[in-house]
Amino acid sequence: MQQQKKPRGGNVKKFAPAGYYTAKEAANRLGLNRNTFYYYVKTGKIRRDVPPGRSEGFYKKREIDELATEIELYLHAQASEEETSEARVARPEDAQGIYDVLASYGWQTASVAQRLNWYKVNPYIDFVVTDHGKVMGYITAVPYTEAAMADMMAGRRRAWHIRPDDIRPYRPGGVYDLYVGIAIHKEEEEDVQVPGINERRSRWAFRLIAGFFSFLVDLAEQQIIILHLYAVSAEKPGQRTAKLLGFEPLPAEEGDLFPRFILDLETSESHFARAYRELLAQKQATRKEQARESEPPFNL
Repeated sequence: MQQQKKPRGGNVKKFAPAGYYTAKEAANRLGLNRNTFYYYVKTGKIRRDVPPGRSEGFYKKREIDELATEIELYLHAQASEEETSEARVARPEDAQGIYDVLASYGWQTASVAQRLNWYKVNPYIDFVVTDHGKVMGYITAVPYTEAAMADMMAGRRRAWHIRPDDIRPYRPGGVYDLYVGIAIHKEEEEDVQVPGINERRSRWAFRLIAGFFSFLVDLAEQQIIILHLYAVSAEKPGQRTAKLLGFEPLPAEEGDLFPRFILDLETSESHFARAYRELLAQKQATRKEQARESEPPFNL
């Protein structure tokens, strides 16, 4: 008599109890890939339950459906902004707009002429988000020389002290650390609490940050590799933003004026660093596949 083979464990389909999704079902409902989904589970942003009598983890349908609705509404709001807002590398004509963003807070900053001189050395050091053509926020990401980076991190020099020869140009095959800062335009209406202002600024910030990390991948495609992002901030909102993006505090050095932060793009487990590495891996895989397809057939 032929012995019946037992089904392999890998072929057994898991079914969620009533009111729950399996991990695969929940990830599909949210439109997330496996790695991103489990990252959110690991960091507590998506709750995993083990129902009574079960050993596997499952995800409450109500919570996943609510989160999916929030994502859909957010994406809808993003789509409504697409015709008027844009995130991209800054151009010379944006220099005045960047100045205006910083001036909206009453902060001292580099002049428009200084910024234009920097662009002659490296035209890729600022990234902006615009709305109806107006600069509403920017990220500065500068590959300073070693001496200039040390001075900026310690606070011995500020942006208005920077000369063109303090900035490194990008070269294919080069490896760089960047000094970064971010600012979103402070609109006058914020002071009188007009509804919708914070939501609009949040959308600008999201588009700006997402676009910036895609820009880093574009640099990597040109064999320009960014290893670390460095920042300083004495302001609580700036420190919260740094923490949100996965920056970690650095030990203070003697004479420092501001707390130091670092984001290691090679090793950090933060969402943005992981997203950067995933995007980079996808781009590299696509490039290899295209290279294989373009190879001539091998003839004997």
